[in-house]
Amino acid sequence: MKRFLKFGTVGVFNTLITLLSFTLFYYIGINYLLAHVMGYALGVLNSFYWNKKWVFKDNRKKSATFYKFIAVNLVTLGIHTLLLYLLVSNAGLQPVLANLLATGASLLINFFLNSKWTFQQQQVG
Repeated sequence: MKRFLKFGTVGVFNTLITLLSFTLFYYIGINYLLAHVMGYALGVLNSFYWNKKWVFKDNRKKSATFYKFIAVNLVTLGIHTLLLYLLVSNAGLQPVLANLLATGASLLINFFLNSKWTFQQQQVG
């Protein structure tokens, strides 16, 4: 539970970075799907650093963990982007609201995959 709370704390900051940059990119005229991918990339960089150092305390070689982390986030990005597209195209939601809803749905997937695969060998206190 402690690890999930730390993950959630990092997630709040990642979400702020992602959503604020998404909103900025969207309002300056970038397509909402491209704006999402760009904002997500910024959040992922922040996320990797804090999850590796603080949440999972992973001291393994950076490259192996980084590649797993990127793979998990590409899966999450795909799911999130699909949800975003469906919420805008099919449900008629405004892109910023749709992005908020898709973020909530993808959080659990991201935590599960990172905790079970990316950082699973670490003992966390």
